[in-house]
Amino acid sequence: MSNKPSIQILPEELCNKIAAGEVVERPSSVVKELLENALDAGATEIVIELGGGGKTLIRITDNGCGMNHQDALLCFERHATSKIRKDDDLFALSTLGFRGEALASIASVSRMRLKTCNSLDGLGQHIQIEGGRIKKVERLGLPVGTIVEVKNLFFNLPARKKFLRKDQTELGHAADVVSKLALARPDVSFRLLHQDRLMLDLRHEKALPERLAALLGRSLLRDMLPVDQAMDETLRLSGLISRPDLNRSATSHIYTFINGRYIRDRVVQHAIMEGYRHLLMKGRYPVVALFLTLDPALVDVNVHPTKHEVRFREQGVVHDFIATTLQQVLKPSSWISQSQSNHPPSVTSPVSSASGHQVQYPPMTDNLDVAKPSVREEPRSFSFNHGPVPPPDPVIHRSTVEGPQPGSANQMHQEELRAANGNVFFSHLQILGQYHQTYILCQDQDDLVLIDQHAAHERIGFERLKKAYQEGGVQRQQLLFPEVFELDYKSAAALGEHLEELERLGFEVEPFGGKSFAVKALPALLAAAPIVKLVTDVALELERIGREGRLAESLDDVLIMMACHRVIRANQALSHQEIKALLVDLDRIDFRGHCPHGRPVLARMSLYEIERLFRRHG
Repeated sequence: MSNKPSIQILPEELCNKIAAGEVVERPSSVVKELLENALDAGATEIVIELGGGGKTLIRITDNGCGMNHQDALLCFERHATSKIRKDDDLFALSTLGFRGEALASIASVSRMRLKTCNSLDGLGQHIQIEGGRIKKVERLGLPVGTIVEVKNLFFNLPARKKFLRKDQTELGHAADVVSKLALARPDVSFRLLHQDRLMLDLRHEKALPERLAALLGRSLLRDMLPVDQAMDETLRLSGLISRPDLNRSATSHIYTFINGRYIRDRVVQHAIMEGYRHLLMKGRYPVVALFLTLDPALVDVNVHPTKHEVRFREQGVVHDFIATTLQQVLKPSSWISQSQSNHPPSVTSPVSSASGHQVQYPPMTDNLDVAKPSVREEPRSFSFNHGPVPPPDPVIHRSTVEGPQPGSANQMHQEELRAANGNVFFSHLQILGQYHQTYILCQDQDDLVLIDQHAAHERIGFERLKKAYQEGGVQRQQLLFPEVFELDYKSAAALGEHLEELERLGFEVEPFGGKSFAVKALPALLAAAPIVKLVTDVALELERIGREGRLAESLDDVLIMMACHRVIRANQALSHQEIKALLVDLDRIDFRGHCPHGRPVLARMSLYEIERLFRRHG
């Protein structure tokens, strides 16, 4: 055996290349690190020039504070930084970059030039580095600011260079980084050029909406809602979120920031989707730009090399705060009363953004005060018996429940609605009729409003059941004679394991020997539903949730399924009084713009759109 040691200290040059593997994934990683340094330097104007999608050239020019001769040389040393002085600084970070790895790592895998000046006398520094080795140091006359030029990325690591994609793909990633940082800082102008062609020109803006409009389109603002909520001076959430009918097929338009830093965190994203629960169809995602502000000591941003993921000290509190805030904004569904011909109002209300500077969010909706949750009305009995009901099974006799009679929306009801949520949109619609016995046709001033009667009634039933369940249990209706039925072994086992949950949901079911059970009571709201099918379906749904271990989170799925058993269906004729009663009930609930599955309850057509169909406009 050889006595030569097998463990050796790696040379500094190789250490830098290994670090570069963590920090520099592709050209967009370089753009991100250099832009963060420019913003930390106080820059208000930044120019990004790319060549070959960033593979051949990345040049970033800023008007920040710049560096002196000594700092310009030290910044290329590993773990050299001006942003951390002691251990405690790691847990109170107020800057975007802080670890001191970026410039050293980038310089080790490229040909880099640094031109910087921090004095008004115009004497600056020029440093040229190739593969991590300094080639030239000289002094030049320069304006205050910094220019960092990175050429031939991974020229000395051909294996890494092979993994880079086409120029357009790499350009797309770089532009995405610029867009995300630009959203966080509307007060900074960004110009992105590729092959000397201007791709993005984002000028100084006063507020987030203008910057969002410049990046995603001004027409988008019409469908955005402002968010501004604080909790005990420890958490603050502000920004813009889309109403549910503005959505995307991927999460690419979910922009989330913590203390001004863009993050892609699973906890935050789950909280956002929880806020939109039962408002979006499966596989659809909202458009949001949200800024969370909290004490830096309560969040660790150094758990991932790219600093995209974070770790909260009180993860559950942050998650619930975000989800609840979004639900409070979306709950009134006040956008449903807006005509499509309306334009977004001018920016008037000042709000302090999470990045620290003053921005102003537009009052996108009428009567929307996100700081005050809407008042819920007192629960009242609800009848699922709108429209024709099939006769009950002659063998089974059930007691009856008196519900509100169709057409009982009198002046007292209107006053109750105003007290409940300040919105009586559906009740004030002019009813025109029913189309295909599925859609209710109404008129709202000059707009034609189409309402899906099944989706509307399904949301009503779900909200009533959910409210009753949250208040301690669903009201029951006793059967005159118990319903006895037998199941297969799997269904019987599922039913037997969840009798307690069934009781809270309004069922009274007892074992009747073997695989048989006796139903003695049903939820009062579902008295007309087929008993055996309803109980079996609920038991199997509870079994599925139990297997997944998400009973508290997925109980809504059971309530949705229960609501579906006895609501107005498509192809069901309704009288004028029944339609009116349905519209009144819609005004009594929250989230009335969408059914529990996320499908829209109504659609609008403006008079202008209809007249265009008939060529009445040139």
